[in-house]
Amino acid sequence: MHFETRSTLMLELGFNPKYIETLKSYVDLLWKANEELNLISRKMSYEELIDNHVIDALIALPYFPKNVKQVADFGSGGGIPGVIFALNFQDIQFTLYEKSIKKREFLARCQTLSPNIQLQGEIPKDLAGIDLVTARAFKPLDVILDISRDYQKNSGRYFLLKGRREKIDEEIQLSLKKFKDIKPKIIELKSPILEVERHLVIL
Repeated sequence: MHFETRSTLMLELGFNPKYIETLKSYVDLLWKANEELNLISRKMSYEELIDNHVIDALIALPYFPKNVKQVADFGSGGGIPGVIFALNFQDIQFTLYEKSIKKREFLARCQTLSPNIQLQGEIPKDLAGIDLVTARAFKPLDVILDISRDYQKNSGRYFLLKGRREKIDEEIQLSLKKFKDIKPKIIELKSPILEVERHLVIL
């Protein structure tokens, strides 16, 4: 019942009401697979999955850029935020990059929920045709930029869900030593449920 309890909030945060039942199917799929594959944490409760992770991705929805047709999600893991964003924006093509074979097998199950999801293993440097890169709890900013160096050089755009501001500032200072032209924008995100520090980094 916890999903139903939070569904009104999910819609208020901007999730498309047409796909709310599909989102529930994804959350249930993730919950069951997590026990087997440890996609997030086996110690986590169903309520924590929704409040700590699903809501965490949805609070960034109001800032998602317009005029995007192709998105690359780095280190997709259990599909947060890649699958959640793909379910919400079904007119956008999402390519989920995940090196782990087991996690890719789980993400393949998610493809049955939405036709706009593609899967890949290694991240290419150029990311041809990609309009936006998304990631959550993946790698430090300088590593993300280095992995996609050619894409970044060609005015690539990034939409990165991160945690503490102090850590973000450290990552930005390190990144500026390697990528002097970047101009990151940091937006504080407020969870309506938890007292946690969350930020969105946009480049």
